[in-house]
Amino acid sequence: MNNTNKCKIILLTGYLGSGKTTLLQYILKVQNLYQVAVIQNEFSDEMGIEAPLMVDNNGDIFDSFFELPNGCICCSAKGQMMTAIQYFIEKKPNIQFIIIESNGLADPSSLIKELWADQGLNLPAELATIVGLIPSHKFKTLYELEIFRKQIIHADLLLLNFQDLCQEDDIILIEKQLKIINPNGKLLKSVRAQIDIQSIFEAEKADNKIFDQEHIHFEEVGNIAKIFLNIDTPNITQQEWNIKIGQMLWEEDLKIMRIKGLLFCKDEQVMYSLQGVEDIFEITPTNLPISNQQSISKILIIGQKITEELIKNIILSH
Repeated sequence: MNNTNKCKIILLTGYLGSGKTTLLQYILKVQNLYQVAVIQNEFSDEMGIEAPLMVDNNGDIFDSFFELPNGCICCSAKGQMMTAIQYFIEKKPNIQFIIIESNGLADPSSLIKELWADQGLNLPAELATIVGLIPSHKFKTLYELEIFRKQIIHADLLLLNFQDLCQEDDIILIEKQLKIINPNGKLLKSVRAQIDIQSIFEAEKADNKIFDQEHIHFEEVGNIAKIFLNIDTPNITQQEWNIKIGQMLWEEDLKIMRIKGLLFCKDEQVMYSLQGVEDIFEITPTNLPISNQQSISKILIIGQKITEELIKNIILSH
C-alpha cells in the first residue's frame, strides 16, 4: 500500500440517491490535473445510460469509462472489475487515478477486502481513498439500514450532501452521530455534491492519521459500538500484533466491522498502520517516526458485541 508509483483507486460509496453520479460528473468536468479512468456499476443489463453523460473539462465525452453490469462489484462482477483495472493500467499507462462508483446497495467491505487481497498479489493499483456520500435529508430513515451504516463506517472521507434540504439543527445532530460511528473520517458538507475536488484526490489516508483521542472510551449508537484505545504496548512485536489482531477477528465472539490504528512495535523504528475490515486485516510500516520514545498504540474498533475489557485482555495478554 505504500508504493507511490501505483495507480490510486478512489472508491465512491453511498446509498441510492446520495449523489454519487452527480459527484462523479462534477469531478470529471472540473478537474484537469490528473489522468483519470472510471469504473461504474449499474443494475440494468441495458448499459450505456451513464457514459454519454460523462464529459471532461473541455466538454468532450469522457472516454476512459467502463460499465459493469448487474450492479454488484461485490459479487458476480468482482472478476470483471479487476479485469477492468488491469485493462486501464495496461492500455493507458499514464493513468493516475481510477474512480470506482459502486451502486447504492453495495456493501463496501467486500470490495475493500478484495482490493486488499489483490494488492497482495501485485495488483498495479492501490486503494487510496473511500468516499462515502450521505443524503442529509434522508439520514434519519436510512440510518436504520445496516448497509447504510456500513457505508459510513468504512469511509475515509464523509460527504454530507443535500445540506440545503435540512435545518441547521438537523445537520448538527447528523454530524455528531457521524463522529461517533466514524470518528476518524474527515467530514465535508455540500449542495449537489460540489466540493473542492482536491479534497478527494489529495485526501489524507486514514491509516496515516494520528488519532487525537487521548483516553479509552466506549460509545454506542443503536447496535453499533465504538471503542478507542490509547494504550502502552512496549513489549509487543509486529508478529505478536498479527496474532492478537487475528484473535480478535477470528477466534473471539466479536463482530468487528472496522478496525484501524497506529501501533508501536517493539524493536521497530517507525509506527505501524493497522487497517482491517471484518475478517481481513493488514499491519504495515508507515513513515511516522516513534515520537519521544513513547510506546503508545492507538486503536479504533467499530462493531457489535465488543467490550473494552475483552479487547484490552487480548492486547495485554502474554
